[in-house]
Amino acid sequence: DRHPGISRRSLRHPPTSRWTTRDLWGSELASNFYGCSHSSRKFLDSSVVTQPDRYLLIVTSGGLNQQRTGIVDAVVAARILNATLVVPKLDQTSFWKDSSNFSEIFDIDWFISFLAKDVKIIKEPPQKGGKAVRPYKMRIPRKCTPQCYLKRVLPALLKKHVSCWPFGLLGTLILERGSSTD
Repeated sequence: DRHPGISRRSLRHPPTSRWTTRDLWGSELASNFYGCSHSSRKFLDSSVVTQPDRYLLIVTSGGLNQQRTGIVDAVVAARILNATLVVPKLDQTSFWKDSSNFSEIFDIDWFISFLAKDVKIIKEPPQKGGKAVRPYKMRIPRKCTPQCYLKRVLPALLKKHVSCWPFGLLGTLILERGSSTD
């Protein structure tokens, strides 16, 4: 029904197949896994954990797949840092020479609403006195673990007004601490 051009019959396995639908999608270890879309009670709603003075903005880089990966990483980083994620800015020059912005490729409202329980997301970064904030730059490892974010990034976020560093392949992640006056 979701894909009118594909018939249900075309998705069935042949009747002579030795596999059943249950065999095809199951495994001996399946009981060790659970869907991440059904979080446990220990996973608090973003409205509870998001700090009101922390903002995270990424500027992606690379091809579309690298940019998508950077967006996913930013969602995770925002959750780890209890920060509000600003809708990412897409690279428009390095590989694909496309001037499209996030809203021309992705459905912003769906992105925000789908992730609302996990991460608070806003469309534009807040301004201070009507002006954009100048970022503080710092480098982090490309494959930063949750402990890395908590030990290296969070202290900088709490101390500095804004932090900025390479993110993903070639992108930039900007963290803004909204209540600072430094």
